[in-house]
Amino acid sequence: MFDTHKLNDAGFSNVKAFKGKLSEAIGEVISLLPEGRDKSIFITKVEEAVFFGTRAIAAKEGNFTEIVKY
Repeated sequence: MFDTHKLNDAGFSNVKAFKGKLSEAIGEVISLLPEGRDKSIFITKVEEAVFFGTRAIAAKEGNFTEIVKY
């Protein structure tokens, strides 16, 4: 349940591309949002999505060198 996938070079490259593209898109739209609770929740949900997206990339066959089991 709490396994950790150690990224290889391909996995690291995929995560870097994933985060870079999302960062560009979010950077463009974040300025459109007024300060306040809704913007804060939006940012939190994006951070959550990036976490699970990164986790999915790390777990994809060919993107890791080792699985550490706890």
